[in-house]
Amino acid sequence: MITVHTTQIEDRAAIITLEKLYDHAWNQGEADILASFFMPDAVIINPHGEVAEGKNEFEKLMSTLFRRRFKGSTHKSKILRIHFLNGVVAVVDGEATVTEMSEQGEMSVSIVRFTDVMVKESDKWLIADTRAYVFLPNLQN
Repeated sequence: MITVHTTQIEDRAAIITLEKLYDHAWNQGEADILASFFMPDAVIINPHGEVAEGKNEFEKLMSTLFRRRFKGSTHKSKILRIHFLNGVVAVVDGEATVTEMSEQGEMSVSIVRFTDVMVKESDKWLIADTRAYVFLPNLQN
Protein backbone atom coordinates (compact mmCIF):
# COMPACT_ATOMS: atom_id res chain seq x y z
CA MET A 1 0.00 0.00 0.00
CA ILE A 2 1.30 3.46 -0.93
CA THR A 3 1.02 6.15 1.73
CA VAL A 4 0.64 9.74 0.53
CA HIS A 5 1.20 12.40 3.13
CA THR A 6 -1.41 15.12 3.55
CA THR A 7 1.21 17.76 2.76
CA GLN A 8 1.94 16.11 -0.59
CA ILE A 9 -1.79 16.08 -1.42
CA GLU A 10 -1.97 19.79 -0.56
CA ASP A 11 1.20 20.50 -2.56
CA ARG A 12 -0.20 18.63 -5.58
CA ALA A 13 -3.40 20.70 -5.38
CA ALA A 14 -1.37 23.92 -5.08
CA ILE A 15 0.69 23.04 -8.18
CA ILE A 16 -2.44 22.21 -10.19
CA THR A 17 -3.97 25.52 -9.06
CA LEU A 18 -0.85 27.41 -10.15
CA GLU A 19 -1.08 25.84 -13.61
CA LYS A 20 -4.77 26.86 -13.86
CA LEU A 21 -3.87 30.42 -12.83
CA TYR A 22 -1.13 30.36 -15.48
CA ASP A 23 -3.75 29.42 -18.10
CA HIS A 24 -6.04 32.22 -16.92
CA ALA A 25 -3.27 34.84 -17.04
CA TRP A 26 -2.25 33.68 -20.53
CA ASN A 27 -5.84 33.80 -21.77
CA GLN A 28 -6.12 37.38 -20.49
CA GLY A 29 -2.77 38.33 -22.07
CA GLU A 30 -1.36 39.32 -18.67
CA ALA A 31 2.40 38.88 -19.01
CA ASP A 32 3.06 40.44 -15.59
CA ILE A 33 0.88 37.88 -13.84
CA LEU A 34 2.46 35.03 -15.83
CA ALA A 35 5.89 36.22 -14.69
CA SER A 36 4.77 36.25 -11.06
CA PHE A 37 4.60 32.44 -11.12
CA PHE A 38 8.37 32.20 -11.70
CA MET A 39 11.37 32.52 -9.44
CA PRO A 40 13.45 35.66 -10.13
CA ASP A 41 16.27 33.69 -11.83
CA ALA A 42 14.10 31.15 -13.67
CA VAL A 43 15.14 29.96 -17.11
CA ILE A 44 12.30 29.53 -19.59
CA ILE A 45 12.72 27.90 -23.01
CA ASN A 46 9.66 27.89 -25.25
CA PRO A 47 9.07 25.40 -28.09
CA HIS A 48 10.33 27.97 -30.61
CA GLY A 49 13.73 27.90 -28.90
CA GLU A 50 13.36 31.38 -27.42
CA VAL A 51 15.11 31.62 -24.07
CA ALA A 52 14.22 34.01 -21.26
CA GLU A 53 16.65 34.18 -18.37
CA GLY A 54 14.83 35.53 -15.35
CA LYS A 55 11.20 36.38 -14.78
CA ASN A 56 11.67 40.00 -15.91
CA GLU A 57 13.01 38.89 -19.30
CA PHE A 58 10.15 36.37 -19.54
CA GLU A 59 7.61 39.13 -18.86
CA LYS A 60 9.12 41.26 -21.65
CA LEU A 61 9.09 38.32 -24.06
CA MET A 62 5.48 37.43 -23.29
CA SER A 63 4.38 41.08 -23.52
CA THR A 64 5.81 41.17 -27.04
CA LEU A 65 4.30 37.82 -27.98
CA PHE A 66 0.85 38.82 -26.67
CA ARG A 67 0.97 41.85 -28.98
CA ARG A 68 2.00 39.72 -31.96
CA ARG A 69 2.00 35.96 -32.43
CA PHE A 70 -0.09 35.12 -29.34
CA LYS A 71 -2.53 38.02 -29.56
CA GLY A 72 -5.94 36.60 -28.59
CA SER A 73 -4.52 33.10 -28.10
CA THR A 74 -5.67 30.62 -25.48
CA HIS A 75 -3.64 28.24 -23.32
CA LYS A 76 -4.98 25.16 -21.53
CA SER A 77 -2.69 23.03 -19.39
CA LYS A 78 -3.14 19.39 -18.54
CA ILE A 79 -0.88 18.02 -15.81
CA LEU A 80 0.37 14.55 -16.70
CA ARG A 81 2.68 13.85 -13.79
CA ILE A 82 4.02 15.46 -10.63
CA HIS A 83 7.17 13.93 -9.19
CA PHE A 84 8.19 15.26 -5.79
CA LEU A 85 11.97 15.07 -5.42
CA ASN A 86 11.63 16.18 -1.81
CA GLY A 87 9.29 18.40 0.21
CA VAL A 88 10.28 21.57 -1.64
CA VAL A 89 11.17 20.51 -5.22
CA ALA A 90 8.85 18.94 -7.80
CA VAL A 91 9.17 18.09 -11.47
CA VAL A 92 5.90 18.68 -13.30
CA ASP A 93 5.23 17.21 -16.74
CA GLY A 94 2.29 18.50 -18.69
CA GLU A 95 0.70 19.22 -21.99
CA ALA A 96 -0.49 22.63 -23.13
CA THR A 97 -2.96 23.25 -25.92
CA VAL A 98 -2.37 26.65 -27.48
CA THR A 99 -5.00 28.00 -29.85
CA GLU A 100 -4.13 31.05 -31.90
CA MET A 101 -5.60 32.99 -34.80
CA SER A 102 -3.48 34.06 -37.78
CA GLU A 103 -3.74 37.53 -39.29
CA GLN A 104 -5.69 35.88 -42.12
CA GLY A 105 -8.27 34.63 -39.61
CA GLU A 106 -7.18 30.99 -39.68
CA MET A 107 -7.17 29.15 -36.37
CA SER A 108 -4.29 26.86 -35.47
CA VAL A 109 -3.98 24.54 -32.50
CA SER A 110 -0.61 23.44 -31.14
CA ILE A 111 -0.14 20.78 -28.53
CA VAL A 112 3.09 21.34 -26.64
CA ARG A 113 4.61 19.30 -23.84
CA PHE A 114 6.34 21.04 -20.94
CA THR A 115 8.43 20.20 -17.94
CA ASP A 116 8.49 22.60 -15.01
CA VAL A 117 10.92 22.36 -12.13
CA MET A 118 9.04 23.87 -9.23
CA VAL A 119 10.34 25.02 -5.87
CA LYS A 120 8.33 25.66 -2.73
CA GLU A 121 9.45 28.89 -1.11
CA SER A 122 7.71 30.42 1.92
CA ASP A 123 4.85 27.92 1.51
CA LYS A 124 4.30 28.96 -2.14
CA TRP A 125 5.18 26.97 -5.24
CA LEU A 126 7.08 28.82 -7.99
CA ILE A 127 8.49 27.71 -11.33
CA ALA A 128 12.30 27.60 -11.23
CA ASP A 129 12.80 26.39 -14.81
CA THR A 130 10.55 25.35 -17.66
CA ARG A 131 11.13 23.65 -20.98
CA ALA A 132 8.41 23.45 -23.62
CA TYR A 133 8.86 21.06 -26.51
CA VAL A 134 7.13 19.03 -29.20
CA PHE A 135 7.73 15.33 -29.72
CA LEU A 136 8.87 14.25 -33.17
CA PRO A 137 6.73 11.72 -35.02
CA ASN A 138 7.73 8.11 -34.49
CA LEU A 139 8.66 6.97 -38.00
CA GLN A 140 9.19 3.36 -36.89
CA ASN A 141 5.44 2.61 -36.76
